[in-house]
Amino acid sequence: MVKEVARERNRLPFSHRNGETGVLLIHGFTGSPGELRPLGEFLGKEGYSVEIPVLAGHCTRVEDMIHTTEEDWLKSAEDAFLALSKDVHRVLLIGHSMGGLIAFHLSTKYQALGVVSMCTPMYLTNPLARVAPYLAWAMPVQKGVGSRSQRVEQYLGGYRDTPLKPVRGLHRLMASVRAELSQVVVPTLIQQAKKDITVRPKSADFIFDQIGSSKKYLKWYAESGHILPVDVNQEEVFADILSFLREIERK
Repeated sequence: MVKEVARERNRLPFSHRNGETGVLLIHGFTGSPGELRPLGEFLGKEGYSVEIPVLAGHCTRVEDMIHTTEEDWLKSAEDAFLALSKDVHRVLLIGHSMGGLIAFHLSTKYQALGVVSMCTPMYLTNPLARVAPYLAWAMPVQKGVGSRSQRVEQYLGGYRDTPLKPVRGLHRLMASVRAELSQVVVPTLIQQAKKDITVRPKSADFIFDQIGSSKKYLKWYAESGHILPVDVNQEEVFADILSFLREIERK
């Protein structure tokens, strides 16, 4: 169990200025900045300016998320992107899970250095996900089940339970980004965990095949689950992102 003081810290936005290249890290559906903070701190030490916002409806009470939609989450990330852009010359977009969808969308709207997509959903594993919004009238919040390893748990600050009404917004976002992938022309690194039980791993193959970028890489991580940035392959994930970032900075 994560101590409450750690969980509170994981819910906080993170901001660090340390260079002319910025990195915007975007968390996922019901997630929190804590899942990306170790990566943000790592990149900060490597000389990059970092911003990790809290998306609308997140990191307070699960009831606060019930009436938010994909438009609210996109605006949160867009506001953070524009704020970071004022302090740096260029911005790399990194998104975990739903955050990857948002990163792809922002790359089609603004000039970005590139995108890193981590376990981004095009297909979900839970067959009930599509009907979840229709159950919301009777069960607004689905209680969380199961547990994660202590390695992952220590970085979590998001909701253990799932508000069902916003799942409709997640599906709309998946559909709109799926249609936009051919417009993603910036360098892209797609990272996918093989033990992901939330997102169907074939999502990564679909993204790789559909994006319009001429410089794209797909990397698999054999020992990690959905919370890829803080799971077993963390060091390899970080090293691959740093190598990708330094490569595209030289162009």
